[in-house]
Amino acid sequence: MRDLSGWNKFIQNCCALKDPAELQQFFELTLTAAECQKIGSRYLILSELITGDKPQRAIAADLGVSLFNITRGVNQLKQTPANVQQLIINAKNKSSL
Repeated sequence: MRDLSGWNKFIQNCCALKDPAELQQFFELTLTAAECQKIGSRYLILSELITGDKPQRAIAADLGVSLFNITRGVNQLKQTPANVQQLIINAKNKSSL
């Protein structure tokens, strides 16, 4: 079994940062630019898949990602309870206010 203590401390630190600018600085410190890009792309993919408004090929074209990445997101969502998926919907709704 993997030791997740470092990950858990990372999450706790993220939760402690309430200012979006500080959180962005923290991510830029702890993640590479490529990691930030991948996390952002994964979020956008999941968000589009959860909303269900577009076909997978359209999502891939719009986001400039491969169908493989879309399929990975679909498979992840199949294993994710609806209440957890709702977290992305809630975050998306808050950010559009």
